Amino acid sequence: MLFKNFIFILFVSIFCSCEKTIVLEGIEGTIVCNTSNLDISELDNIVTSDDETPILWEGTYSDTSVKISYTKKIGNNDETETFIFAFNKRGNCLEIARGYEYYYGSYFDVSAITKMPIFDLEIKDWDIDKKITGQITYRDHHNKQVYKVKFWVEFTEDDYEIEDTTYTYFSSCLDNKLPINIDLNKDGNTDFILGYEEENNIGNTPNFSSYTIKLFSAHDDDSNLILSPKKDNSPYFIIFNPPFSSENTRKYHTGVKNTLDVFYEYEAPYQGYNYFLNNNLTYSEILEDNKNDYFLIRMTISDKHYYGWIKLSFEATSCSIEVLETYLHNVENEHIYI
Repeated sequence: MLFKNFIFILFVSIFCSCEKTIVLEGIEGTIVCNTSNLDISELDNIVTSDDETPILWEGTYSDTSVKISYTKKIGNNDETETFIFAFNKRGNCLEIARGYEYYYGSYFDVSAITKMPIFDLEIKDWDIDKKITGQITYRDHHNKQVYKVKFWVEFTEDDYEIEDTTYTYFSSCLDNKLPINIDLNKDGNTDFILGYEEENNIGNTPNFSSYTIKLFSAHDDDSNLILSPKKDNSPYFIIFNPPFSSENTRKYHTGVKNTLDVFYEYEAPYQGYNYFLNNNLTYSEILEDNKNDYFLIRMTISDKHYYGWIKLSFEATSCSIEVLETYLHNVENEHIYI
């Protein structure tokens, strides 16, 4: 009897747990036509009050959709997080399309987007392309907390946006320009390869593919090394601006920041976030200055060490990457200076 009671309780617990999960599923695709009797005022344009920088609701609209959002600062290096809620126009009604967070890493961290479920939407006013008020319930992806927030957004002609359907894809941007085989000692054999690695992230929602552009040795052993400047702590960089010397370097090892840039390619309908990241993790400060950019390398030939460099040009926004020049010093163990 005790065993039967245990099974019954276990079944009820599982059932209730499943039922709770179902209740917390998003309602994307739901069309909202009825208006609510919510107590909404113009003060609900303010998400959170602050004497200096209050967080306000903002909005944009197109011929087919409406977006409302608010942005808050979350770091000490200009990082921000924007909460965006998109609706499709369906006559005088609105269809819940999606909710997502856009984390902007500024020049300090990696930017990214993450979908967040919408659980409820109540509309108080919907004056097409002029005003929308109501209350939305959603779950924050990061802290997993559910929030119910009122909103008041008024639109002007400046808030009209033309939907961009011209997206950047890695295959059309740089895939046909890589890999580049590099023969440093001109013996007809490839010594280094400027190429990329692809990673499909199916754990994130929405899914995306990331592409990292890197310099690879053509050999599995340590005969070809990619060097980095000597520093007291990681990360150790591998892009050099002149002046530099091979004497002030260390061999390639764990902790080296060895990617030139990162390309995020999101699944539909987030293709508008396909971009090269603009932050320190992608060498933007080095690659965007007016100085020449180099990899510094060491090759082992017949058990003798030779130093050299690879001069490159990489402009992500114009989909341009090129090896401009290479050099391998012909005196063994003699350092080179640029």
